[in-house]
Amino acid sequence: MTERIEKLTELTLSGQMFVDPVKTEFDRTDLFLDKTEREVKRLCEFILNQEPKLTEYSAMTGFFRCDGSVVGDAFNRPGHKETAALMSAFYLKPIENLSTCEWQHATADYHRVLNIGLEGIIGIAEESMKTHKSPEETAFLRGEIKVMRTLIAWAHKCSARALALSEKTENAEYRKNLERLSAALLHVPEHKPRDFYEAVLTVYLCYSADPDSIGTPDRYLLPFYRDGIKNGTLTREKAKEYLQELFLMLQAKTRPDQNIFTRGGESHFCIGGYLPDGKDGFNELSALIVESLLELPTYAPQITLRWTKKLKHEVFRFMMDCERRDPMKRIAFTNDEKRIQCYTEICGFPYERAVAYTTVGCNEPAFEGAISGSNSHGNILHCVETLFHRKADETKKVESYEEFYKLFKKELSEDLERIFDYDNKYNEVRARDVNYLSVPFFKDCLEHAKSMTQGGGNYAIASPELIGITNVIDSLCVVKQFVFEEKTVGMEELIDALQKNWVGYEDLRQRILKTACFFGNDDDLSNGVAKNLYHTFYELLNGKKNLFGYPWLVGDLLGYNEHHKWFGEYTKATPDGRAAGDMLKFGIGQSEGKDREGLTALLNAVAGADPTGIACGNTVTNISLDEALIKNDANFEKTVDLFETYFQNGGVHFQLNYVSREELLAAKITPENYKNLRVRVSGFSDYFVRLTESLQDDIIERTGHEG
Repeated sequence: MTERIEKLTELTLSGQMFVDPVKTEFDRTDLFLDKTEREVKRLCEFILNQEPKLTEYSAMTGFFRCDGSVVGDAFNRPGHKETAALMSAFYLKPIENLSTCEWQHATADYHRVLNIGLEGIIGIAEESMKTHKSPEETAFLRGEIKVMRTLIAWAHKCSARALALSEKTENAEYRKNLERLSAALLHVPEHKPRDFYEAVLTVYLCYSADPDSIGTPDRYLLPFYRDGIKNGTLTREKAKEYLQELFLMLQAKTRPDQNIFTRGGESHFCIGGYLPDGKDGFNELSALIVESLLELPTYAPQITLRWTKKLKHEVFRFMMDCERRDPMKRIAFTNDEKRIQCYTEICGFPYERAVAYTTVGCNEPAFEGAISGSNSHGNILHCVETLFHRKADETKKVESYEEFYKLFKKELSEDLERIFDYDNKYNEVRARDVNYLSVPFFKDCLEHAKSMTQGGGNYAIASPELIGITNVIDSLCVVKQFVFEEKTVGMEELIDALQKNWVGYEDLRQRILKTACFFGNDDDLSNGVAKNLYHTFYELLNGKKNLFGYPWLVGDLLGYNEHHKWFGEYTKATPDGRAAGDMLKFGIGQSEGKDREGLTALLNAVAGADPTGIACGNTVTNISLDEALIKNDANFEKTVDLFETYFQNGGVHFQLNYVSREELLAAKITPENYKNLRVRVSGFSDYFVRLTESLQDDIIERTGHEG
């Protein structure tokens, strides 16, 4: 790390690179304008009133933040009044203990701005005006052109400020950086970048329009990198420096006193994966990106490696080695084989669009230049609760597991319909807000003359998080094993036990917890139940789409918030041994020691659970390992082979923790002694002692697997 980057890192972690918005006064006569003209006018005035964050150590600038006084970016949603009302009413507030509203992620299309510049994107808007003639469409497109010209003017303002600072800078190297920055800002983002530096600067500047994921930088920056290396105008070390400054900006966009500052879920992107020509995309720039990040003692961004069957074993080993050496735990892994199959066959996307996905936030897939179609959370265990509590009389009458499953499938179908209906309602409200700032960087929106908040993009997925999937599988396993196969428990007895919350049935509960064929043990019963459930998801969802035409998929991750706790608090006892009020499980995996047969069995069970691919939405698999499997080099080689096999067998995702249960329990008792203990949570990482108690308890209950 260079001295300049060290200085910028210090400033970033201390909060001095955080960009405070400049308050802007608007003309009261703006109220006489129509809504689109007024909102665009004020947005443009706001942008040009901002001041760039610059220090003598800066080689880049141009990021700004909206303050809510104007309609800002599509990620933070400042100034999106209808969205604000929606979140006030339903964010983190379950409806019927069945659904909660959550945030949405997205990723800009940096390929396009790097290929044709804002100048070329303005041309797309102008061309679109020839076919979209309604007053609303014309006003929208005219507004987008004005926004893009304002972004160009903003870059020119940043240029002037950089030049002014250069004249006061005594250090010759830093003065030269600022002079180069000033000159570059007169060219980008208006025009296509001329070199790697200008390409990274373009991403830095345009990130203001969608401060979320930067997509797949090892793809769109690669041509500039290779050209610079080839013609001798760029060195690997200088490229690393530019990447690190970009990554520092991704960290600096969050105020240090916010609890999310140490999490990094807002800035999550991918490297590697299939290219449009079918080749594996991990390249020399992919490796440099990882190396650049690991040198920084920051929390964001976070990276997911997209694994393919064509990825070399030594590259996979390299990435797992990087993961074990990263004290900030910023690396996760996902499987392109399963995902691309899902996006082409189930979603019907063209291959070239399917391979353009990235992971955003806490591991939600989004396609470059597209929004994440939904991020609501649903209580999928609700249907099981219904069968044993509200509709117990009907459940008592079943005489076979097949008959029971038919009842379950009916309740599941009805709950899914309600969960997805609420998800559509959330999106209906969001669609009342028209976004202007982010649209130029999102595919199809200018072509359709429609905001991405209104379904302007062609290719996105809708994947509500279904919390409690493992609880459902385990509950079905218990019913099948104890009631219908072993016949050691009658249905009426099981219903009575659950309605009494296991009081008086403690022995039965312990027998279930100790001897049930729970998911994760790679046995025929639980494997069959899991596969049947996912086949049912496929049957119920395949071909169905949300209000914007985005295909429904299954998600299971949690995000930052305690949906598993909130749903669990009002969910009565269920056959898997859960007591009323206990938390639900999230992700697809196992915990509480129920995966008794070890790591290989768990990975086999997870990999084979969903042969259909319907669960390639927002999904996460948390794996806790004995530290010896990672830190001991001999064991590590076997661990790499094991997870490579897991992907070959169909696993979609994994992220690792390797800290003992005893250490985690000690951290809860004496947090002051464990301030630096970081863990993977649900697609993001954080310091264990900063997590809520329910998230801490979930991590503690994940089974630690030994070699």
